[in-house]
Amino acid sequence: MKTTRTSETDWRVLQHDAPQQLADNLWRVEGALDGMALRRCMVVVRLASGDLLLHNGVALDEAGMAWLEALGRPRWLVVPNGWHRRDAARYRARYPDLGVICPRAARKKVADKVAVDATYDDLPRPGDDAVTFEPIDGLGGLEGVMRVTSADGATLVFNDAIFNLPHGKGLFWWFYGRVLGNAGAPKVTSITRLLMVKDRGALRAHLERLAETPDLRRVIVAHGGVIDDDPAGVLRAVGATL
Repeated sequence: MKTTRTSETDWRVLQHDAPQQLADNLWRVEGALDGMALRRCMVVVRLASGDLLLHNGVALDEAGMAWLEALGRPRWLVVPNGWHRRDAARYRARYPDLGVICPRAARKKVADKVAVDATYDDLPRPGDDAVTFEPIDGLGGLEGVMRVTSADGATLVFNDAIFNLPHGKGLFWWFYGRVLGNAGAPKVTSITRLLMVKDRGALRAHLERLAETPDLRRVIVAHGGVIDDDPAGVLRAVGATL
């Protein structure tokens, strides 16, 4: 039986913004990371049942958690890769009935922090046809994409496969953003290429297929802003760089 250190289940909150509603069943919350200039985001989906699916869970302050619980019961937590595990055990401790989903090749690493109930391959739909998962080709099963259908169209939720960072000030942003070329536009970053990309051609082809998603309204990434200006064109442009 897996045991989790108390420090990993204590409800520790970092700075985060107010929730942003993007569609009738879709919200986004952006927050800080420990000791890093990068920020991260949680995506909240309200399922047809009224329950909630949380993608890349971020521990919110008590006002934020009151808002979340007013939306519905947290029922599923998506841990989108083996590096985005920070608050997973916290959510499972707070909501013992929460089901945990992750990509197939990330299962072992995620399970070091929290028990995993299903992978993207096992559970294509969490009881709602409006939400589906698929592994991203070329990443060796390390990460996938979540598709959410809303009244205004479709949303594709990525994690580290694509970043959308603005240029910033300071040494980190000079080196990471400008020297390594990881900021200024949506892109597959140098770190993602090093740690995740196994087949650039397969990834490019998959991004091109995703660009054909009917009624594609927006793309959400874990690090950076929402891509809602020609998201299909952006996916094709990102794929062309591979």
